[in-house]
Amino acid sequence: MYLFLGIIGLLAGITVFVAGTALEVSGAGAFAGGIVILVALINLAIGIGCFKGWGWVWTVAVLFAFINILIAFYNWWVAGHSMAGLTATLVSIIIPLIILWYLYRDNVKAFFGKT
Repeated sequence: MYLFLGIIGLLAGITVFVAGTALEVSGAGAFAGGIVILVALINLAIGIGCFKGWGWVWTVAVLFAFINILIAFYNWWVAGHSMAGLTATLVSIIIPLIILWYLYRDNVKAFFGKT
């Protein structure tokens, strides 16, 4: 999941960065694109680390899952509590919950040396 999020994030970040730079919207678009690219690179590192079984990645993955849930609620709040926003929020919450459920399984924790 983190590899997928990283790839999609990179594509989105590059798009926002290029569009923000081209439109010269006071640098806000380029800055936002840079932040999205940074988060995407972290997601890629987490995804690679998950396949390698690096112990620190388990902790970072759990942390990022909780952060993603908080961001989903924040985005819904900013969007004005719309029904379309609620649907996107539910999807944005379900995916990190699945990741958390998986990471807390005994065999997965053992793989990362977290038993």
